[in-house]
Amino acid sequence: MENVMNKLSQKAIQTYRSAAEMTNRITCEIKLKANMADHKSQINDLYEQMGKKVYEKYLLKEEINMQSDFENDCNMLDVLANEVEDIRMQLLSLKDLKQCPKCHYEIDLEFHYCPNCGLEQEQDNHSQMTDYEEEK
Repeated sequence: MENVMNKLSQKAIQTYRSAAEMTNRITCEIKLKANMADHKSQINDLYEQMGKKVYEKYLLKEEINMQSDFENDCNMLDVLANEVEDIRMQLLSLKDLKQCPKCHYEIDLEFHYCPNCGLEQEQDNHSQMTDYEEEK
């Protein structure tokens, strides 16, 4: 009877840990997606501001100077776009996926070839190390 209780206890602990890990992963994914949505909203706001500047200059028949009128906005767009890309890559990693460098198709980390375009995928050292360790 004690053996059965120990097995039941171990199974309950495993189930709890699995549920906690899944909950943590989901929470992290939600936070990343919210952060990404915020950045995309900021990008759209910048586009709108830039469009208003262009139209105002048009109405006033003023010359548009790309360097002075839009350099700060473009730099901010670059920063936000890079942050969105970083978040996207974190989301892929969280889902154990990677992106094909040729066609940008999302594929499993273990794939050696892209199922969309056929490009041979570079294997990172971590996955090769894991494969080697599994063989031992």
